[in-house]
Amino acid sequence: MSSDNNLLLVMLESMTGTKWIILGILLLILEVLTGTTYILWPAVAALIVGFVIFILPLSWEIQFLLFFLLSAALLIVGHTHIRPRLDKETDAELNDRAKSMQGMRVRAVADFDTGQGRVHVGDTQWRALVKNGEVKSGDEVRVVSVKGTTLIVENFES
Repeated sequence: MSSDNNLLLVMLESMTGTKWIILGILLLILEVLTGTTYILWPAVAALIVGFVIFILPLSWEIQFLLFFLLSAALLIVGHTHIRPRLDKETDAELNDRAKSMQGMRVRAVADFDTGQGRVHVGDTQWRALVKNGEVKSGDEVRVVSVKGTTLIVENFES
């Protein structure tokens, strides 16, 4: 089969820096529409290859090898290091008051009697149970968890 008859081979041989950049931009647009971050890495790889082609004239085989290697490396790094950080930074706890209070420092309203008392969270008082130790009025404690409408707290010394 001659190269004139093979449309795919003709297209591959005609890849220029501009075409790589256009491909990268199209993939970025597709990424924005899907929001998966999986298309982001090949898009970045295509943009990098496009800029490299402007500096170094490479054969189409080397261009695609570079694109493949960059895509694979960026996918691995993105999936293992960047995506978990993005998932942590989502506002999944925005409407979950209980989760958002975990780790929060709160102040005891009164002495805890038999491990039970009340704490001040923002402008509201909450029922609280101390995991260990004694809590006096005005002491600062940390919210460990929330069970229903009761905060489970602990002293900072623990």
